[in-house]
Amino acid sequence: MKGEEYIEERKKELKDALSKARESQLVVAALIATVTFAAAFTLPGGYKSDLGTAILAKKVVFIVFVISDTMSLVLSTLAVFIHFLISLIKGLEKIKDEEIDDVGTTEKLFGVATLLTMIGMGTMIIAFITGTYAVLESSLELAISTCLIGSSFFFLMSFVLWLIYKDLGDVIWE
Repeated sequence: MKGEEYIEERKKELKDALSKARESQLVVAALIATVTFAAAFTLPGGYKSDLGTAILAKKVVFIVFVISDTMSLVLSTLAVFIHFLISLIKGLEKIKDEEIDDVGTTEKLFGVATLLTMIGMGTMIIAFITGTYAVLESSLELAISTCLIGSSFFFLMSFVLWLIYKDLGDVIWE
């Protein structure tokens, strides 16, 4: 009996932890979507007043900015959508007063949303780097410095992930 009670208590704790993590991740994904949406309309370099088109539209670095900003918006919005689906599953469970999901689907959806949010962060950094470079190109030293500092995100993220994997790798893959 005690073993079953422990397992049930542990399942409840894991569901609560997953729920809190989902809430935090939803906020992050929504913020990324908001920032990248705004960046699409406040383009680096501004607009040509006569046509309303982007001044830097022909520059490769600006094109990379637009593509990475769009990717970030789509990925983070998809993560928000997945969190909406998870909430829908949880809502149906409460209405029917039974467990519809054996946690497997929710865990998979959460994993996909996590990956999409992380990639969205990366493409948001790329959008920042390329957008900044596009407007600072005339001051090459400042543009390159900004690119290097912005690129440090990927090194630091890799380092943090390595630390987590080093400490929790065995637990994660069990």
